[in-house]
Amino acid sequence: MVNQTYATPTSGAATGTTSQSAVPAPARPGTGPRNWTRGLTTPLTRRDVDDAPEPRLRQLMGVCAWAAVLGGIGLVVGIRGLVGVLAANPPGWYEPAISAVGLTGIAFTVAAFLTVQRRGLPFALLGAATGVLAIALTLTAKAF
Repeated sequence: MVNQTYATPTSGAATGTTSQSAVPAPARPGTGPRNWTRGLTTPLTRRDVDDAPEPRLRQLMGVCAWAAVLGGIGLVVGIRGLVGVLAANPPGWYEPAISAVGLTGIAFTVAAFLTVQRRGLPFALLGAATGVLAIALTLTAKAF
């Protein structure tokens, strides 16, 4: 970018002469570092989205496969819990506990997909979701 200046006439009141002084040009929108040009209320643009690194396909496939296994096992645990609640009289702690554990596991899995462009974070989150699923298995086994 070329520095532009505007020449504006100024007058010397005492001498009665006119001279030229350089005034810097005003800043144009979209120049400068990104955090200076885009305020907090400005929505994301396509340029901001394009700057995000794309995940490797091998990593994306690994995250998808692990999440699919978690989802399948979670579905089996959920169906067993539903049948147990409908057919038997579950303990009072079971329904709130399994709901909280299930939502926590889903949150970890969603967070893994949202951070799939990172190197190891999605697998750490899926590991946490696997631990939460093990807790759900244990709760369901103790309740019925």
